[in-house]
Amino acid sequence: MTAPAGEAKYQWGARSLSRLQTCHPLLITLMERVIRRADLPLDLSVLCGHRPREEQDAAVARGASRLRWPKSKHNRTPSLAVDVAPFVGGSVSWAWPHYHAVAPVIRAEWAAMQAEGLVPAGVTLTWGGDWQAFADGPHWELSGLDDVPPPLAAARAGAR
Repeated sequence: MTAPAGEAKYQWGARSLSRLQTCHPLLITLMERVIRRADLPLDLSVLCGHRPREEQDAAVARGASRLRWPKSKHNRTPSLAVDVAPFVGGSVSWAWPHYHAVAPVIRAEWAAMQAEGLVPAGVTLTWGGDWQAFADGPHWELSGLDDVPPPLAAARAGAR
C-alpha cells in the first residue's frame, strides 16, 4: 500500500480495533497514533489486548507467557499491555528484523505523547523485545499506573 509523502499508509482492521479497545486508553491512543504515522515501515496487527484467565492459561501452556493468571499486565481491565505484530505479505511476521524496524516508530510516538503532556508523570512504556530472559517482540506494556487516574478524554482523541 503506497501513500503520498506525509500521509498514513495503514489503518487498523476490525479485529485489531476490537482487540485494541480492551486496552488502557493510553495504549489505545498510542497505537491509534502509530498506525497513522507516515514513517511506519510496516503494517501492524493487534494480536492481543486484555487476556482472560483461560487465554492466559493457554498462553502459559504453549510457552507464549511465563506469567500465570492474574500476574500478566494483559490480565487487567483495561489491559496494561498490548501485543502488536508486523503484518507482512498478508500474515503476521515473527521475524525480529521487522520488530526492530517498528519499535523505534512506537517509541517516537510515545515520546511525542509525553512531550504533548498526554502521559502522566511516572508512567513508562516497555517493549518486550528489550527483555533479556524472555524477549517478546509483539509485547508493549505500561508501568506506573497503579495510582494514576485514567487519562483525560483528550488523550484518547490522539489529535496531533
